[in-house]
Amino acid sequence: MTEDPKKFGYALVLLALPGTQGIYGLLVGVLSLQKAGLLGGGDVTLTVWQGLGICFACLPVAISGFYSAIWQGKSSAASILMISKRPEQIGKAVILPAMCETYAVFGLLVSILMLNGIKL
Repeated sequence: MTEDPKKFGYALVLLALPGTQGIYGLLVGVLSLQKAGLLGGGDVTLTVWQGLGICFACLPVAISGFYSAIWQGKSSAASILMISKRPEQIGKAVILPAMCETYAVFGLLVSILMLNGIKL
C-alpha cells in the first residue's frame, strides 16, 4: 500500500468484510430483545422454555459467525497480499472472502427463522 496508495480502496473492502458477522449478531440480538418484549414496551411474560428457545435461536448466527469470521479474516489477509502484488486479480481476491461470508448469512437466516418460529 505504501508503494501504490490507489490499492487502498480494494484493501478497505477486504478489511471490512470480516466485520459483517458482528452486524449479523447485532441484528439477531435486537430481534431477540424485541421478541422477549424488552424493546418496544410490550408486556411479555416468557416461560423458561420460551427463553431457552430464544437463546438457542441465537446459536446458529453465533457459531457460524464466529468460525466464518476467522476463516474470512485469513482469506481476506491473503487476498490483500494478492492485490498488493497483482492488482488486476481483484475479482478473484474478493471472491475468496465472499465465499466465507455465505456461511455467516446462512446462520443469520436460520436464526431469524428460528426466532420467528417461537410462539409467545
